[in-house]
Amino acid sequence: MVLRTGFARFPSTDYKTTNHIIAYLDILGATNKICNDNDFSFLNHLNMFMEDAIEESGGGIFPHKEKMFIKIFSDNILLAIELKENDERRDDKIATLFNTVANIYNEILRYGYLMRGAIVEGEFFHNDKIVYGKALVEAVHLEEKVANVPRILVITKVTEPNNSYYLMQDEDNEFFLNIFHLCDTFDDVAFKIRLLDMIRKQKNDEKIKSKIMWMINYFNSWFTKYEYRLLNQQKITDEEVAEALK
Repeated sequence: MVLRTGFARFPSTDYKTTNHIIAYLDILGATNKICNDNDFSFLNHLNMFMEDAIEESGGGIFPHKEKMFIKIFSDNILLAIELKENDERRDDKIATLFNTVANIYNEILRYGYLMRGAIVEGEFFHNDKIVYGKALVEAVHLEEKVANVPRILVITKVTEPNNSYYLMQDEDNEFFLNIFHLCDTFDDVAFKIRLLDMIRKQKNDEKIKSKIMWMINYFNSWFTKYEYRLLNQQKITDEEVAEALK
């Protein structure tokens, strides 16, 4: 119990924000899932998505495990890695965050969910109780007001050639994370099935349908790239979309 007196009370802490790369993510349509999660299946699937994505992100071409702060609250996911001044591991840390977010998105897409969010660099603080900082405010604003479609906006300086590897530029000139660069073999087939199933189920909701159509166009723009795959290119055709909308 705090004893109140006539004298001013001052905090005993001296917390400060430091520079971080952070990702703020929102799973679209998850609110309804949470409210109707009577058997807790979505809760446990959410935990599985995160565990699998983080495990996959720790190996491969990024063998060094970076110290990453992760917090899930409701249908939102927050990830952060501190970037020190003149950080020698800056590129690796940013790559790890990009890698993890892409894996999270691929995991949830395999189960028929889309995601929206933002990755930004800036001032941030966290402990067991508080998440705080200008970077978090900016990321939430971008997710809610600018992203609009199921993309992860990226606002940070990325070293070439990583820029062309990780990022794509949308029609509004915003850069977003290319989540498909890390997908597994045959994921394109599974994603095609999922996206057609999504638009079939949401064909009467114009707002949701437009978001799925953006994802279909993005899917086609990546998986039909000549340099990505010469044979057996996957594409969601206009005819397939029209059939799903019947």
